[in-house]
Amino acid sequence: MIDTKNYKLVIPDKSYEQQYTNMMDRWESIEDDIQPQLLRRYSDSQGKNVEYSKWLEWCEDDRTTGSMLSTGVPCTLYFFVDDTGEIFGAIEINQKNTHRGHLHAGIVPWHRDKGLGTKMLELALDICRNTGMTSIDIVPYKSNKSAVKTILKNGGVLIDEFYEDEKWSQRYRVSL
Repeated sequence: MIDTKNYKLVIPDKSYEQQYTNMMDRWESIEDDIQPQLLRRYSDSQGKNVEYSKWLEWCEDDRTTGSMLSTGVPCTLYFFVDDTGEIFGAIEINQKNTHRGHLHAGIVPWHRDKGLGTKMLELALDICRNTGMTSIDIVPYKSNKSAVKTILKNGGVLIDEFYEDEKWSQRYRVSL
């Protein structure tokens, strides 16, 4: 386990362009299914990755309208960074509960299994508390043992399981 005391959640801005580009170049070379979805820079309509400035516009739009997401629920994406500005992952907080919960998160593959997901979720729960939420739902795939472990470490309680898109999902609730 590494020391996580110097980590924080920040809303993406222009100052993170190089870190984001480096992270996404590396992550996309390892995996296709990057989570949370809002972190992705690929545009289906353009058939290519968009410029960072355009991606920032998407993030801003989602904070106010949620129009970039299938749920239409406004949400905020946060980078999980250290004091040097390196991006270790990201978490998206929905303003309302959706079928897939309030939070969607991911740690870059080369920093997984170091306890960073637990710290990132802890910081996100603080943000949720400060916005007046009293509980949040998180819905990982049942097969995602790391996510389940992280949720349980942060006080999550299993409340439901369901089968969708040929996968089992579990709904956990964290009281704030």
